[in-house]
Amino acid sequence: MPDRCIGLYLPEDFTVSVQKAAQYQTSWAKRIAILSFFTAWGNGFENPDLTGIELAARNGYLPMITWEPWRYHDPSNAGKPEDQPDFSLSEILKGRYDAYLRRWAADLAALRSPILFRPMHEMNGNWYPWCGTVNGNRPEAYAETWRYIRSIFREEGTGPLIWVWSPYAHSVPDESGNEMDLYYPGNGEVDWLGLDGYNWGDSRPWSRWQSFDEIFQKGYDCLVNLAPEKPLMIAETGCAEEGGDKGRWIAEAAEILTGRFPQIKALIWFNTNKECDWRIDSSPESSQAFRDHWNWSH
Repeated sequence: MPDRCIGLYLPEDFTVSVQKAAQYQTSWAKRIAILSFFTAWGNGFENPDLTGIELAARNGYLPMITWEPWRYHDPSNAGKPEDQPDFSLSEILKGRYDAYLRRWAADLAALRSPILFRPMHEMNGNWYPWCGTVNGNRPEAYAETWRYIRSIFREEGTGPLIWVWSPYAHSVPDESGNEMDLYYPGNGEVDWLGLDGYNWGDSRPWSRWQSFDEIFQKGYDCLVNLAPEKPLMIAETGCAEEGGDKGRWIAEAAEILTGRFPQIKALIWFNTNKECDWRIDSSPESSQAFRDHWNWSH
């Protein structure tokens, strides 16, 4: 990877994402170094899509797989997405998913090209079944589960995996006993540190417009103090249109990163219209701001 690089999450499969990333590279005149993908354990993906991973690698992208122990939640159904006790940390530690873990470990060990591998992200929130304050989980159990999964991968031969430990930029709930450093499994278990965070603007009753440093400064300081020798990425970010000037936010984020966050070596834009329109190109103004001000990997 370059010294500092840009990545994209695109809400399509490997083939379409590779095609769209190439189009973005041309239209923005920027190199896209990382392509981000998500896979849920409970949605029928018994084995990794090695063909898709290798396609991304052949086209010059470093794939990142966010690996999620849950079934994707349909918002139209009753219940909360975190209420999936069969994916609690205790169930993983009991060995319920060992066969699945070993299949993935063995398949990924056969890869020749490196991939970023991000299991159980945003663990210090309260919206996934593996988070530390739901399903009877605890932060210490999360760290133990991470080490347990890595031990299985080591037994199968880890291959070219780059392990990314990725909390949310601030803990939810923000209270004693849920600090992000309590989830850390140890320097020997992690290759990269990551942070996720978004500017929701005023798109929600509970949200307000926030600058890039307001979102990430506290979490960045925590991770740098926790493991100063580890490289750090923004593994997910985006900005809503509601409540402020998104183009200016994108321009200021580039300036803030250059001046105040030297340990951040990669940033991955959550480039999709989902909870909000997070896309860089949600408007001509935001797209132009990105072209003008983001000079990483060009």
